[in-house]
This record gives sequence, structure tokens and C-alpha cells, in this order.
Amino acid sequence: MKYNTGDEAMKKVEEKDWCFGVVGNIVKTHMSEDGSLLYGTPAFRGGARVYIDEKNWTDAFDSISVIGFSRGNRYQVAEVPTALIENVRCGRILAPAVLEIIHHIEVLDGWTWWGRTAADKRETEAFVARWNSTMAAETRKVRLDVETDGKMQAAL
Repeated sequence: MKYNTGDEAMKKVEEKDWCFGVVGNIVKTHMSEDGSLLYGTPAFRGGARVYIDEKNWTDAFDSISVIGFSRGNRYQVAEVPTALIENVRCGRILAPAVLEIIHHIEVLDGWTWWGRTAADKRETEAFVARWNSTMAAETRKVRLDVETDGKMQAAL
């Protein structure tokens, strides 16, 4: 069995000097279940840019794998709750370190990220539209639950 050497991996990264991707940001602050204020996630600071991999996300999952610049000052792959990702949009991935991680994920896990074609751009736009509509529906559901609980408590 032949394994990729570091030189071969870097050659692939150089050939793929950018690609389309889905980009989001980690929310700056959020409330924990016990009511304390939290900043970002355990892996990422609030406001950190993360690159979202859509291959393992469906509307039913409440977390997703992302690549981002961690609190440890290096790029890493981590699972993040979808509710803690905001401002999801299409973009070009230009950071060489992120492209190298993407390439290694493609080699090791057999996943393929988006490329540079117009079809890839349309796929990222479709994913962002699906993400935003799903997250908007979840937000409406949470607001409805809160409003319903408030009315129930007021009635008691």
C-alpha cells in the first residue's frame, strides 16, 4: 500500500490554491443551560471564522465538523453545535493551512470538498440556503416555545 508523503500532499495543496467553501462564525457569547455567560466554544473563540463541511450534516444533527483557528492558536477540526454558528455564507477558501487540512481529510476519509467550478459554487449556495432556512426554522421554534412557556407561566 502506498502512502502519501508530505511532499506529495503539499504538491496537491499548491495545485489547489483555493476552492469554494461554506464559511461561518462562532457566536461571540451565548448562555449555558445553567444560565452562565459563555464566550465562543471550548475549541474556538467567539467570532472565529470556521469552514463548514457539509458531508456529515443533515437537518436532524445538532452538531457539525468544522475547521477553524482554535484557542490554541492553530487550525484544527472540531465538532461544534450548529446553534453556535452564525453568519453562514459562501466564500473562497484561500488559507494554505486550511487547504492542507481539507486535502488530508479528502485523502484519509475519502470525502471531497468543493472545487473551483461554477457547479461547486452553486452547490455551496444551495447548502447555505438549506442551512439558513433550517436554522431560521429552529429559531422560530425556540421563540414559539419561549412565548408559550411565558404565557403558561403568566396564566398560572
